[in-house]
Amino acid sequence: MRAILRIVPISLAVTAVLLGVVLGARSDSRTLAAVEPIAGSGSLHVPTDVITSYVYLPLVAYHDPSLSVNPQDRQASLDFYTQVYLASEDVSIDWTGNHATCGEGTTSKAFRQAVQLRINYFRAMAGVPADLTLSDEYNAKAQKAALMMSVNRRLSHAPDPSWTCYSAEGAEAAGSSNLYLGVYGPTAISGYIYDPGSGNYAVGHRRWILYPQTRTMGTGDIPPADGYPPSNALWVFDANLWGPRPETREAFVAWPPPGYVPSQVVYPRWSLSYGGADFTWASVSMKQGDVTVPVVVRPLVNGYGENTLVWEPQINLGVPPASDTTYTVSVTGVIINSSSRDFTYAVTLFDASSAYAAATASLPVGRIGVPPEHP
Repeated sequence: MRAILRIVPISLAVTAVLLGVVLGARSDSRTLAAVEPIAGSGSLHVPTDVITSYVYLPLVAYHDPSLSVNPQDRQASLDFYTQVYLASEDVSIDWTGNHATCGEGTTSKAFRQAVQLRINYFRAMAGVPADLTLSDEYNAKAQKAALMMSVNRRLSHAPDPSWTCYSAEGAEAAGSSNLYLGVYGPTAISGYIYDPGSGNYAVGHRRWILYPQTRTMGTGDIPPADGYPPSNALWVFDANLWGPRPETREAFVAWPPPGYVPSQVVYPRWSLSYGGADFTWASVSMKQGDVTVPVVVRPLVNGYGENTLVWEPQINLGVPPASDTTYTVSVTGVIINSSSRDFTYAVTLFDASSAYAAATASLPVGRIGVPPEHP
């Protein structure tokens, strides 16, 4: 697995930029590769080491009602974006910690709930159970991990005692978490769904957030302070990691999902996941009306949540579409239980910003930062 270095804006209103880096947790042991720095960005690197994953029984902190939406209904999808996605913006973090004293501190309950809401927005849109809760235990450990990443200005799933502000609980969380350096809170959640950069072509962060079995996560968040970059650690391994797969809206889990999807949450990499599927001989094609859309299929990588096919349609996501734009996706030759299966569905991109003050959202349209492979 690879981490990548990016320049990431904290919000549309902020002109200063920070170095953004992402690492994703994995259910097995893998070797980390060094960060690939962008020209002129400095020499920030992630050391090569082994990812260790854990599963722990959660202590649930609070519950929200399960979210659901029917993306086949354009108005419902628009309302869900404006009332749920945007509701998780601009919530005060009220961080009580301190880098200098290695105090991880705490964040406000409202801020943690905003992170939870953003996670459940994406899960509901993808058609997986969206009643995910945050655990007090996971939050506390993830907070220690996030501090370690911020104060050391680097990422690792296996930090050792030589790290500044090292703690055993923080190291434990690092091995069970998606990690982001450069953004925090709900913006980091959107960043994981985006999964930008050449080293994240398998969209492993996205796959863990949309993993159907997961019921409990934990978030640790450090805001920018005293010259230290912000960070997020999202604990993604819970006691249901190897549990039975719950019912999902479609047999597969796709991002973007079938139906009407705000262009503001559609990113350059598209994916389709199916538990236990063999995508070795699968192919994907897309059309806009009668026009074929070129796609670039990314190499298969299993081990992040459900087996997944990832491709990059060669379309412009830099600006919202002037009108609703429908793409027909066909994925063929998927081997499931020794039989070949085909899946065809339609995704209609629409501009949600015209109906609500979406300009307050922290992410530019369709991207976080400016990944060089998607100018």
